[in-house]
Amino acid sequence: MKQLREATVEALLQVQQLVIASEGKYYNQPSIHSESGIGKHIRHILDHFLAFQQGLINDHIDYNSRHRDSEIENDAGLALQLIKQLIEWFKQPHAELKERAVKVESEISLKQQQNMLFDSSLSRELCYLINHTVHHLAYAKLVAKELDIQVDEVIGIAPGTATYLRQQGH
Repeated sequence: MKQLREATVEALLQVQQLVIASEGKYYNQPSIHSESGIGKHIRHILDHFLAFQQGLINDHIDYNSRHRDSEIENDAGLALQLIKQLIEWFKQPHAELKERAVKVESEISLKQQQNMLFDSSLSRELCYLINHTVHHLAYAKLVAKELDIQVDEVIGIAPGTATYLRQQGH
């Protein structure tokens, strides 16, 4: 579990780097290719972390229960505060972060509201959060490049791809 907590912190540090790089007028400037700016991707990522934390209280993580349109997508300072809190929380060993079974609820249909409840584990959900974060960082990095914001090239690169690139000498 310690390795997963550390990997989660690594992902959150990438989120933090992107927020710092895009602070100011670029933080939520929409892309010319979509309505989502960097701030919306950051808010979406952090919403999943908050749903995860809330779900640990009752062993039922509901990823539908998110804070869409919150100020985090418009205020980089608020995003940075929450990222810092999450990083500190994941750095500490908690009883809540011990391996165990959890229930996960999520919508599954694009045509109608339809939720399903799944059996999962805490480690599986941390792995999901890491991969989900990387996925949205990749999109947000495209927006950053469009806006000429300099970001670290490793942001938004999946762990397996990063290993492959290191093996290739990149």
